[in-house]
Amino acid sequence: MKTSMNLYVHLPFCDHICFYCDFKRKVSISKKEYIDALYKEFTSLNIDSIDTLYFGGGTPSSLSIDELKQIGNWFIPYLSKDYEWTIECNPDSLTKDKIILFKEMGVNRISLGVQSFQDELLQKIGRHHSSFDVYRCINDLRECDLKNISIDLIYALPNQTLKQVQNDVNIFLSLQLPHCSIYSLQIEENSVFGKQHLKPADQDLEADMYDCICQTLKGYHHYEISSFCLNGYESKHNLVYWSDKDFTGIGWGSSGKEKGIRYDHASNYNDYLLDPLKRYFIETTKEDLMFEAIMMSLRTTFGLNVKQFNEKYKIDFYECYKKTIQKYQNYFIQSKDSLVCTQEGRNILNTILIDFLE
Repeated sequence: MKTSMNLYVHLPFCDHICFYCDFKRKVSISKKEYIDALYKEFTSLNIDSIDTLYFGGGTPSSLSIDELKQIGNWFIPYLSKDYEWTIECNPDSLTKDKIILFKEMGVNRISLGVQSFQDELLQKIGRHHSSFDVYRCINDLRECDLKNISIDLIYALPNQTLKQVQNDVNIFLSLQLPHCSIYSLQIEENSVFGKQHLKPADQDLEADMYDCICQTLKGYHHYEISSFCLNGYESKHNLVYWSDKDFTGIGWGSSGKEKGIRYDHASNYNDYLLDPLKRYFIETTKEDLMFEAIMMSLRTTFGLNVKQFNEKYKIDFYECYKKTIQKYQNYFIQSKDSLVCTQEGRNILNTILIDFLE
């Protein structure tokens, strides 16, 4: 039976490796073998229509126009009426010609990896673009009528000050963009920073930076812990993850969830090329799945849909988690059909989740 799906496509190629990155990616290699393997996996899917399509990486914009066109054309016939198609791009590889191609293919959302508007910080984290490149990209996107632009910003960068964070957010506001995702720097073991044994930012300073961002962006809808948008510009694809819905992932190192069952692809690049159809299913208990649903939904201002949760897992949510809900009742907005964290609750969500887990 064919179904409508939410589809993530992993394009792992990068022109260079940023110092904080630990994603599945490859630099300066032939892409033909990978595209052939990806096509084999794509054609194995039983697609009726695609509601959300997300090209992530890696850096999808580092592919050539011909490569992007070849891959993009696979999906165009399956896009649903109200689809969202997001492509992750870096300012140093997003050209006007690629933007024109995206518009022609039907891409309607761009996620731009800005990270900072300050050239000194960009150099420190191994980015190869400048603030000028960012402004050029935004101008080109708008000229091509691609206005649904989201940017990523990273805070708690090496030696970054609170004032620099404030400057980045103020510049975002001045550009009048509809969406911003913020992330604190995580020192991953296998990243350049991890191998350099870089120490993370002071926790109090990191918390002050987050508070500063939230206060400065209070005119935006803070609909998820890391996400801010103007009304109507929520990421439909990411909402799939946060709402405990199924999604399909294709490509090396990607993950998916079908009928509540999680799976991964090969972690080794050559293993994926040899058998792109092989999935590694992850053993999970009902309790694991319930906790994941709670954890993801409480990140959002929409919260947990209690009615759907009860129907899906065949339990009484409020009875099952009565102790935790009572303990943190001042941090929840509770109704018969939903449980939502207040802003104060989302600020201590990790602590709350430990009690849900137990």
